[in-house]
Amino acid sequence: MTTYFDPEDDSPVNGFSPREKIREEDMAFTGGLRGDVSGFHYDLSSTFGQDKNEIYTVNSANASLYADTGFTPTTFYNGFFKSSELTVNADFTHEIEAGMAAPINLAFGGEYRKNVYQIGAGDAASTYKEGGQSYPGFRSSDAGVNGRNSQAGYVDVALMPVEGWKVDVAGRYEHYSDFGSKFIYKGTTRYDFSDAFALRGTFSTGFRAPTLAESFYSATNVSPTSAFVQLPANSAAAELLGFANLKPEKSTNYSLGTVIRPVPRLTITIDAYQVKIEDRILGTGSLFGGGGATSPVNVNFPVVTAAIRANGNVLDPTVTQTGINIFTNGADTRTRGVDIVASYASDFGEYGNATWTLSGNYNQTKITKVMSAPPLVNVLGQTITVPLFDEGARANIETASPRVKVIGSTFYSIDKFSMTLRGTVYGKSSARYSPDGGTFYKQTIGTAFIGDVELNFKATDDLELSIGANNVFNRKSPTLGLVPGTTNATLVGGGNQLDAPLTFSPYGINGGYYYARMNVSF
Repeated sequence: MTTYFDPEDDSPVNGFSPREKIREEDMAFTGGLRGDVSGFHYDLSSTFGQDKNEIYTVNSANASLYADTGFTPTTFYNGFFKSSELTVNADFTHEIEAGMAAPINLAFGGEYRKNVYQIGAGDAASTYKEGGQSYPGFRSSDAGVNGRNSQAGYVDVALMPVEGWKVDVAGRYEHYSDFGSKFIYKGTTRYDFSDAFALRGTFSTGFRAPTLAESFYSATNVSPTSAFVQLPANSAAAELLGFANLKPEKSTNYSLGTVIRPVPRLTITIDAYQVKIEDRILGTGSLFGGGGATSPVNVNFPVVTAAIRANGNVLDPTVTQTGINIFTNGADTRTRGVDIVASYASDFGEYGNATWTLSGNYNQTKITKVMSAPPLVNVLGQTITVPLFDEGARANIETASPRVKVIGSTFYSIDKFSMTLRGTVYGKSSARYSPDGGTFYKQTIGTAFIGDVELNFKATDDLELSIGANNVFNRKSPTLGLVPGTTNATLVGGGNQLDAPLTFSPYGINGGYYYARMNVSF
């Protein structure tokens, strides 16, 4: 006999719609000291910040707990994330006369940083077997505290050899307790041929260590018919699948641009740039333990199920699809683009002032190299090298962000009143979804206009009142489509949430945001 449960006690029973609730606590403290001594300016500071998010599922049920005991709560405490960071900085500057067009500016300093990332386990009901429907709690295998510290030192020299020519070179050395050391550097120059025309260019290298969340985050993402585990990248379960611990990203950056002032109060800047990233940290496509496509190649792998068990996860036995996702150093990418910004200042005398800005960006990101994936044996005993990035994961990098973005804005002020009007046009973007990891369907978000407005009133020197709206016309993302020709409402991304928004929308999924704000200075 089938037993049905409805958290709202509806009669007849008509199911339920779970909700996620988050309680956030955020704090930050900064203190410092600055001054001058023996011709050197010093700036000593320290900052501590912490953010904690407690996660709850409400209006839900744990089906297995109800079947086994005849009882289930309807609200579950799923656990928490907590991140904290302590930084200590010491920065110094000094001017040196060397007979050039301007004194040499010498800057140097150091930084100490300590990061801690913690996942806390949920209550017993949230982790019993498959946990509460829609969002199971964090298990003891997910929970843990991980931390690291780093030290850095830098030197920056800025000089003007002749009038109008500026040169800036800098180097930075960093050492991480978990990744070792790296030296990065930058060189930039600018020459002003006249007040109306200048050229500028920059070359730099970069280094980004994996965040602790990228390395250790673990959770289970579920729908009524599927359950996928986000395996922590630096874990024994990930190693079982052949994935290595995350390593830092490295980048090389070039830019070349011009500054033009054709008439008074009008400034135009044009910059072309290229960014190459090696060992980019990305989320893989889905690797299936069961329920994936069976043709033209069977993509269901027993070792994926073994890795899920090794991570301590227990999945809902009624789901038809299971698998994992993971962060890995999966690809090298190249981004090329052009930025254009024009601004003009208007003075209307007793009728106020206005600044008009029009900016545009065109960029294109390409995957230039995909790292080799570990070979896996499928349920048929065939050894297959699965692409780290399926069509969906590649589209997330190459086409899910608009190539074109144009922003026009006006800032107007008169006496105690000011106003900002801003309009943004986002170009077309697209992503690819699959219900089974076999066939992928293109989903497109067309060109969109988003308007923002803010009105400000400076009541006193210490009090400012503001009202405004982001996305004032309440534009919302298109929804996930159905598989063409489907007769059973099969969504192109799998799952069972009809009218789900396309989450790669460049303007978000929540529509308009309207607010009032009061700023008090003391």
